[in-house]
Amino acid sequence: MKRQLILLLFLVSMAAAAVLPGLAVHMPHKPEASAADLTPVLTSTSQIIDAVIALPDGRLVLEAPSWVGNPSPQLSVGKPGASSPPTPYPDAEWNDNNGDISHHFVSITGITLTKDGKLWVADSGVPDREKPPTAPARLICIDTATSQVTRIIPVPPAELHPGSILGGIAVHDQTAYVTDSGVAGLLAVDLQTGETRRALDRVSALTAGRPINAAAGIVRAPNGHPLAIDASLIAVSPDGKWLYVQPYCGPLFHVATSLFSDPGTTNAALQESATRWYKTNALGGLTVGPDGTLYWADVTTGSIDSYTEGRIPHHLITDTRLHWPGGLSLSGQTLYIPASQLDQAARFHNGHSAVRWPVTIYRLKVPEDATSNVLHK
Repeated sequence: MKRQLILLLFLVSMAAAAVLPGLAVHMPHKPEASAADLTPVLTSTSQIIDAVIALPDGRLVLEAPSWVGNPSPQLSVGKPGASSPPTPYPDAEWNDNNGDISHHFVSITGITLTKDGKLWVADSGVPDREKPPTAPARLICIDTATSQVTRIIPVPPAELHPGSILGGIAVHDQTAYVTDSGVAGLLAVDLQTGETRRALDRVSALTAGRPINAAAGIVRAPNGHPLAIDASLIAVSPDGKWLYVQPYCGPLFHVATSLFSDPGTTNAALQESATRWYKTNALGGLTVGPDGTLYWADVTTGSIDSYTEGRIPHHLITDTRLHWPGGLSLSGQTLYIPASQLDQAARFHNGHSAVRWPVTIYRLKVPEDATSNVLHK
């Protein structure tokens, strides 16, 4: 009887292992949405837009980073379907490359919107990744209700290294988490005091282990070397307990935020805390829904996928129009996705742009199964 019970428990555990979140589940091949579900809502004939934020009033904030050679503005705002072009955001002065740097963006690398309507901007101060910074790194807060800059928080130089370049940003309550894409690491910034703690310094989880592989092949830096960028993408769970972070090339890791708030946490404990969450390709964008479902933009395959809190992957769509899908934004049941064509920028093609204009922002209605913890093959 005891032997039969042990065998039964073994069989039950094996069956459970097939669906438990501890095991990797392959991404389904069949997409849950069709090409007809992907519709253009806004275009640009002059800028590579690599990230978008959907505001509650229906407008879209667009990020056009300077480091890929974009003309101003770095931030603009437009209405989907509007006949008028996007306008500089929050205003023209902040997007003017001349004058006092305390009143204009230098090099935006990440944007995120909080529940209270604050748009937080990571400004690396590094307009050319192959050259030293031209301004100090900082975080900038824009009140989207008034379109006014309300806070500027300098990043302490002591928490950065030579070669550091701010990457993505995620905010929960009064803490901002910012990746260092130049020298792998993660910054936790107290938004009330400005106190900053650097963690996961140069750990393998945040270090690019391979070059970025786009749909057209390996991306090469201006010097001809394969392009590898450290920790770049980041999102925080709705309850603020978990961070999802990865180097541009992947894979995706997750880290408990409690380790950053505990003064007794050692660096060794932090380094050991990063757990591989999914074997992703190179990603251009990462966001999280209110239920904890992750959505990501796969630049290797031109796909949009989701990954539930139960660690069930869903393949939402693959489309040739999604050439280097970038920082996507979720609004209700709609995803806004920039097909940035970032790898076609002049800096990656001997100074000659290969972008096929226009760059387009698409809308995708989230399929019902995208948040399901039931696996579909």
